[in-house]
Amino acid sequence: MTGSLITQKKIAKVFKQLVIEIGFEKVTIAKIMLASGMRRQTFYDYFQDKYELVDWIFRQEAIEKIEDNLAYEGWEIIVENLLKYFEENQVFYRKVLFFDGQNSFQEYYTRHLEALIHQVLVLKKIENEEVEQSDHQFLEEFYANAFVTLTIKWLLSGCKVSAELFARKMKLAFLMGFEEKTK
Repeated sequence: MTGSLITQKKIAKVFKQLVIEIGFEKVTIAKIMLASGMRRQTFYDYFQDKYELVDWIFRQEAIEKIEDNLAYEGWEIIVENLLKYFEENQVFYRKVLFFDGQNSFQEYYTRHLEALIHQVLVLKKIENEEVEQSDHQFLEEFYANAFVTLTIKWLLSGCKVSAELFARKMKLAFLMGFEEKTK
């Protein structure tokens, strides 16, 4: 691990801890760097602002569970692992869910889930059938948005059902949605 990645992870760890303790809105760059024992300029060597830091955390921790495993894991395992990650980090994500814009959790999550949905569509042979490209893209967008919306609702409810059960329900929804098309 390079020194810069170690520094980024240290900043991220302190940031996550502060968000959990005092809330996203009250966390400042000065507070992050004071708690991390680093000078303020070090933050700006890696991140433009706390929104970019949230994006980096999401890409570093959550997205790797999707993209790094697409080539060799089944989509069901990827979904379950991703939901377990969210369950373990639910307090942090509940506190950062409410900001919008180009770095929003929802935007990044949706975009990266579309790659997973694409894999599901390929596995279900929808690509091989006579489905137009625009319809294929619509399905990817539709299921990614549905998945994101349900994940957010689940997080905001405090993950009342386990990640494993929620993953099973998501798998059922995917399979039932594709069942008629694949017959």
